[in-house]
Amino acid sequence: MNDRRFPACRTAAAVRDAADLMVWPWFSLAKTPRRAPIVFEQGAVRIRVEPVGAPGIATIWDADVLVWAVSQLTEAFDAGLTPTRRLEAPPYQLLRFLGRGTSRRDYALLRAAFDRLAATRVEITLRAGPEGPARFRWLEGWEPTAAGVCLTLPEWLFAAVRERRVLTLDPGYVDLTGGVARWLYRLVRKMGGRQRGGGAIGLHRLHARSASVVRYAEFAPRIRRIAASGLPGYRLSIERGGGEERLLFSRARPLANLSTGPCGQPLNDVGTSCPDGDGRSPCQVAGERSPDSESSPWPAPPIRSYNLYNLNNNRVLAADSSTPPPVDKSSGAGRASR
Repeated sequence: MNDRRFPACRTAAAVRDAADLMVWPWFSLAKTPRRAPIVFEQGAVRIRVEPVGAPGIATIWDADVLVWAVSQLTEAFDAGLTPTRRLEAPPYQLLRFLGRGTSRRDYALLRAAFDRLAATRVEITLRAGPEGPARFRWLEGWEPTAAGVCLTLPEWLFAAVRERRVLTLDPGYVDLTGGVARWLYRLVRKMGGRQRGGGAIGLHRLHARSASVVRYAEFAPRIRRIAASGLPGYRLSIERGGGEERLLFSRARPLANLSTGPCGQPLNDVGTSCPDGDGRSPCQVAGERSPDSESSPWPAPPIRSYNLYNLNNNRVLAADSSTPPPVDKSSGAGRASR
């Protein structure tokens, strides 16, 4: 292994993730520690994820560390550099990239994420060599250094980035606070891509793919709530028929000024608030927190503007769209056991 440390870029990088990490159940979606293994089979793909020691399986929030690493490595490869699997950076840089705070608690949560990533063992037949399934941990190790912290990534993940098997995420992904919403965005982004046609997947199949510890009766209402609120860059809806519910998803077209904030002016005789000579309102575009309301170990994100993913927008966008075709064409629904 090359022991050379590669300093992560100090400049802003696009948020990217390895495509293989976005469609399979790799991480715990719960805030509480999960120690029961994740076992999933679909066709020729077999996955087993288990904890080693007390920390439990790495969570979907811990996976943000891998998102940061993939983003930094992709930026370096695109710039013609030769990064290694050993990424070194100040923890402050990592936290700010992911939109986290920088309090003592935030640093403690980050260290706990490193520990869980290093203590989660993965066995996977996907892209395995002739020797059999690939086996690795999300972090082969991490250590404090004079520059901050050095993370050693597994060769399996490093190869995915080197071969450019990565996808760009909407910046709003890091603002999602719920585990199911984060997992669902990644799945929709991988399955739906950027084509306008979108796709569909049954809720029972979604439940199996998530490997969630909650029963389907609890999982389905969460998906319905997320569909009502929407996800960054995608419009969602629930289709009922044939004895099963399906989640429909497609790319959202950019729309502006569908929601405005208060301007502090009284209404005039016709019920508008002081429009200018062209009939336009002086109100500013409203900001809104990420629509997901599930628990998160991180502080609430700051309010951001141009929220285009709320329920009213979904209704407007759905009015002029046809039902998207299914895209999940796998032979089986998948089976997850816990």
